[in-house]
Amino acid sequence: MFVGLQKTSLVNFPGRVAAAVFLPGCNLRCPFCHNGELVRASVVTGPKPVQDGEETDRNAYIELDEVLAHLEKRSKVLGGLAISGGEPLLSSALPTLIHKAREQGLAVKIDTNGTLFERLRSILADPDLRPDMIAIDVKTSPERYGELAVEESAGHHLGSELLKTLDLLERETSEPEGRALRVEYRTVLVPGLVGESEIRRIATLLPRNADWKLAQFIPGACLDPAWNERECYPPSQIDALVGLARSLIPGAELR
Repeated sequence: MFVGLQKTSLVNFPGRVAAAVFLPGCNLRCPFCHNGELVRASVVTGPKPVQDGEETDRNAYIELDEVLAHLEKRSKVLGGLAISGGEPLLSSALPTLIHKAREQGLAVKIDTNGTLFERLRSILADPDLRPDMIAIDVKTSPERYGELAVEESAGHHLGSELLKTLDLLERETSEPEGRALRVEYRTVLVPGLVGESEIRRIATLLPRNADWKLAQFIPGACLDPAWNERECYPPSQIDALVGLARSLIPGAELR
């Protein structure tokens, strides 16, 4: 399997120097996604690697075994492993990466879109696989997930899965000290997809003390090329949306 690797990152795992692995495949087709190559790739084989001498703008991908070797080699420098995608909960490589990280004494963070409730619940219930942190993308109101689905008819199911996941994560964060899961909620402020009504709706789904990170949509390299022509929110609207989010969830902030 070919995967993406950022060997050292100061941003993918808050508070830790970490490696970041990007696993292929996704069950969503968010038009504004900047990881289109990974999203469309096979969950089993991953993206086609760049060949020697090939001139391309594509990212270079490496074998999963090379990632495992990197974690072992750099374990004394790294403090964590962030596992992203695509959607990592789809990948058979996820348990392998978690086990390797644990062997090297690394904390584990998983990024997820939150629409694979049963897979996430299974991982959280397994002491050998349970991560230290989950970052979940809440992309818009659950009722609008049909706009992000591979098939629009799946939107209701995806929205329902997201709601169950959010409820699960809220319960997990209230576990006794030593078992409580650290959770970060993330929303990209995409014009036409996330506005005032969506901010209000998302806020009703999050814990009052949620760590909610908002980010500005930036066109360029979008999965749907038409979205590269969309304008991002001007600063005044960003300030207004972040201010609204903060009035509802005090921990909300612009990243």
